[in-house]
Amino acid sequence: MRTPHRHRGFSLLELLVSLVIVALLVALLLPVLSQAQRLAHRAACSSNLRQIGFAWQAYMTDTEQLPQHTTEPDWAYGGVRFVGTDHNAVADADRPINAYLDSDQSTQSSLAMGIFRDAADHGITERGRPLESVLPDGETCYQTFGTSYRANMFLLNSTTAGIDALRRPLKVAEITAQPSRLLLVGDPLWYYAIQDPDSSQYAFDARWHDRDSSSGNMAAFDGSVRWVRFGALPNNDFTIAPRAGSISR
Repeated sequence: MRTPHRHRGFSLLELLVSLVIVALLVALLLPVLSQAQRLAHRAACSSNLRQIGFAWQAYMTDTEQLPQHTTEPDWAYGGVRFVGTDHNAVADADRPINAYLDSDQSTQSSLAMGIFRDAADHGITERGRPLESVLPDGETCYQTFGTSYRANMFLLNSTTAGIDALRRPLKVAEITAQPSRLLLVGDPLWYYAIQDPDSSQYAFDARWHDRDSSSGNMAAFDGSVRWVRFGALPNNDFTIAPRAGSISR
């Protein structure tokens, strides 16, 4: 007589062991996936800045000067504005470098594809609170300013640069700093990293790509893009002064 085959299920102990193994694997994989995401965002940011840098170079070649001074020159050099109830991003014709984006595609489609948007952008934060943006409604820089990337205002205002009292854009010929070290535009972290501890701006931060260090991407005056450890000036990795001498904050 045949003994009926009995289907044996998992015992409670086996189930617990399986859950522990799965939990361990997840714990091992999450940091790897998180690091991969950070590297992907960092690479995309570098690509964005390279295209933005090309537009700056084209503008300067054409006009022989930096973009015209505006009320917010460090944000309004290029980027988008938002229209309609859906807040669709469209090219802002008043921003000077927009007209110099890659001619192989329309300005509007280039901007809509996110050249000015950093995927890691989570706005301006307070030091020690890296996930809570202090911008209106907790917005990102892109949502507030139309771009995630902050330009070097010392190149866009002759008074701030300590050259004269005319508040005019600088001529390319006036800039004598080493082009590969001179910051043109980059992650806004650079601005907060250079602040003195007694400055009101020192309370803020913008560490998007590496919360453990003041590092981010920058496009230099010569068009190169690289990863930089930002910090107090003088700094061997970068400078914001268009030429030797003091600058006015």
